[in-house]
Amino acid sequence: MKFAVHSQIHGYETFAQFSQAHHISERDLIFTQRFLHETLMQGAPGQTLFYDDFCSGEPTDIAVDEMLVAVRKLGFERLIAIGGGSILDCAKMLALDSTENVAGLFAAGVQPKRKVGLVLVPTTCGTGCEVTCVSVLDFPSVGSKMGKGFEAGFADHAVLIDEVLAKIPYYVFATSSADALVHALEIYLAPGANDYTDMFCLHAARAILQGYKRIVEHGRDVIQQDAKSYLAASNMAGIALANVLCGGVHAIAMHFGSAHHVPHGEATRLFLPAVFKVYFEKQPEGKIAAVASLIEGIFGRPANGEGPFDTLDRVLATVVPTKRLNEYGMSAGDAHLYANKVIETQQRLLVNNYVPLSNHDIAGIYSGLM
Repeated sequence: MKFAVHSQIHGYETFAQFSQAHHISERDLIFTQRFLHETLMQGAPGQTLFYDDFCSGEPTDIAVDEMLVAVRKLGFERLIAIGGGSILDCAKMLALDSTENVAGLFAAGVQPKRKVGLVLVPTTCGTGCEVTCVSVLDFPSVGSKMGKGFEAGFADHAVLIDEVLAKIPYYVFATSSADALVHALEIYLAPGANDYTDMFCLHAARAILQGYKRIVEHGRDVIQQDAKSYLAASNMAGIALANVLCGGVHAIAMHFGSAHHVPHGEATRLFLPAVFKVYFEKQPEGKIAAVASLIEGIFGRPANGEGPFDTLDRVLATVVPTKRLNEYGMSAGDAHLYANKVIETQQRLLVNNYVPLSNHDIAGIYSGLM
């Protein structure tokens, strides 16, 4: 067993408190989005590099190559990345001491050192990537998303700021928090999980599900009241993710999200209940029984005979609405093609499944959501 927390974790109520405590200066490069800079960081010292100048959606290898060219022309001592998972994932690569492009950095065995300090500040409560070393990019030439862990990609400091949740649209909150839930539940079931990751995963999953129950019962106004809880839950799931990778939900979502340009959190939410239903059918007596008990303990056991992952799907449909796969553009005949692509490109994740998923299983999951 191996377990580590690599980054110092800090919490502040406002960006101003963070800026003062971490002595942001002209020696820093702030990597963020324009609207975040205008909303949170007006007047903050430091150089700026805007994600929007390179990419309008989730990052591709082509966009990150352009970022690498731009950042290597600048002189700075510390990179402060403030944004969602896409920005933080890119920042891990921009801080590396290397002249390689993305293809070179993603090559097997390539592990550059870091050339500058790295501070990661999430503005969503989802990926937990402020405490992981993995960068996930879309590779259009391959037709899928892929990730790689850089040992030097762990931040020196991971910073949670309460006020950011008041600045993001509901959709971003919903899909990002759902991704954190997927992290927690998938890693809890992973073969490499241990007592330490279990502790972080169960706490994170419970906090998010309890928050979702409050949204269902009281409406969206309660989200800001629960900001600390959501941010901590996402961070805890990220700590687990830094030690044990996710599995089949992420593997299936990675390809679908790339093929249909579906944001990552929405894609993982789409496949969570369906994959867990297959797991529950195949091996109901294992750790998934504890997940089922957690869901029933929070939402109750329905009188209509609904299963625990049907309950989860119903709750998610209220908090994180999605569409049928055909509404995103998938055709019925694509199911086995997509399954083949998942098996071809996502072995890094598929080895962490609770139970093995065959091509037939994966195709069935796609078909069942059409």
